[in-house]
Parts: sequence; structure tokens; C-alpha cells
Amino acid sequence: MATTAKTLIGTYELDRAHSTVHFAINHVGVSTFRASFADVDARLTVQDDAVALEGRVGAESVSIVEPAEFREHVVRGDDFFAADAFPEITFRSTSVALDDDGAATVAGDLTIRGTSRPVTAHGTYQPPREDPFGNVRTGLDLRVTIDRRGWQMDWQTPLPDGGDALGWDVEITAQLELVRAS
Repeated sequence: MATTAKTLIGTYELDRAHSTVHFAINHVGVSTFRASFADVDARLTVQDDAVALEGRVGAESVSIVEPAEFREHVVRGDDFFAADAFPEITFRSTSVALDDDGAATVAGDLTIRGTSRPVTAHGTYQPPREDPFGNVRTGLDLRVTIDRRGWQMDWQTPLPDGGDALGWDVEITAQLELVRAS
């Protein structure tokens, strides 16, 4: 852990109004489809020299609304989130490195559809600072790309030219603003 992380003290809870979790995936080779989750929670805990990050999103809270059949396929279908059986997507860190230059590396286990796999996200870290209301806030902006097949999300259909309708790589981004609770 770098020196910057030593300015972190205690537990930081997610400010849901100022945080987002998104995913992006190539769609039919012509665009990037993006969606977000409304039901997001996270906690950053600093105890002695140990920094831990835990988070979760409600699979059903994905921002896809229309068309209803598409939402149903993504949210409840066995090809994607299967939210009835697996209502939450979770992350639990195994290591957190917050460097003096603002770089952040967070490794841990991402669980989707009941399957946990190790991932390492990279991004930036903002050291704690007081806001105008006397709260102490810190921020993490993280990115990781996963192959969705590792979590049994392997739906695919071929395009007329032989390409894939949906990319295998999914970029997950988390912009987390956290407020010191203790």
C-alpha cells in the first residue's frame, strides 16, 4: 500500500447519488451498447494497513427498459443475468493498491450468476477530502474487461457476414464516491 492510502481511515459507504456502475459491449459490430445499474452499493474499509473494497449491484436494476422482451431476456433469461436465481452481482477485493500518483489497482473476485472469478480493475483514486457539509469523501474510478463466457453468459447468434451479433468482451466501469461513516 502506498503512502496516500494511509490518509484513509475507517469505513467509507457509497454515495449512491454520485456513483455509477456501467457495462459496455459491442453490438452487431457497429456500435457499443451501454447500460447501468440503479441498485448499487459499496463499502471501502481501511483498518491498519489493510484496504478492502466490497460492492454489489442488483441484476434486475439494469437500465434496459424497452423493448420489454429484450429486458426479460437479459434480466431473467438463462443466457444472461438469470436474476430470479441470481439476484445480485458482487465483488470482494483480495488486494487494493492506491498509489501516490492517483493510480488504483483493485484485484478481487467478481461473482455473476453464482460463479466467482478473479478480476483486476485499474483506474484512479482520489484521496479523502472534506466536502462543504463536513463529510469526508474519497473516490475510485475503476475499469475492467471480462469475457462474459467465463460467467456462462454465452448467448450468440451469427451475423449474415459471419461475424458475431454480440461481443464476448464486456467492459465494466465503476465510478464510486464514498463517504466516511466511521
